[in-house]
Amino acid sequence: MNETNPPGGRDPAGAIGRNVEAFLLLELLREPSYGYDLIRRLADYGFRRVPNEPATVYKLLRALEEGGAIASTWSTEGSGPARRYYQITAPGIALLHERAGHLDRLRLRIERFMARYAVLAGPGPGGVDGAGEAA
Repeated sequence: MNETNPPGGRDPAGAIGRNVEAFLLLELLREPSYGYDLIRRLADYGFRRVPNEPATVYKLLRALEEGGAIASTWSTEGSGPARRYYQITAPGIALLHERAGHLDRLRLRIERFMARYAVLAGPGPGGVDGAGEAA
């Protein structure tokens, strides 16, 4: 099976949410924010599908709030409709530390993979060798 895109361009396994959670928490550690702004910031990290599937981010925000990792308040300041602002909580900071540890372990696995890939298959995609250097 050589399928690289999920059927219909959707994300049935929820991989977007699992991958985005740590980045959302990190952005909320930086400062409280609202959904649309968080979606924009996630795109800045390179999550290209997030702007096209905002419901995934809103579902994740709801789940994080239900789990106590974030809290929200409504704001009517400024023009336009009221916005729900999210902020990280103490349990959310603990979850962020846990997710950061997971990402660090993943980074180490990826570095080992790329080093072995460079030896066995030559320069990787974009001409990058296993050490992350341009070939």
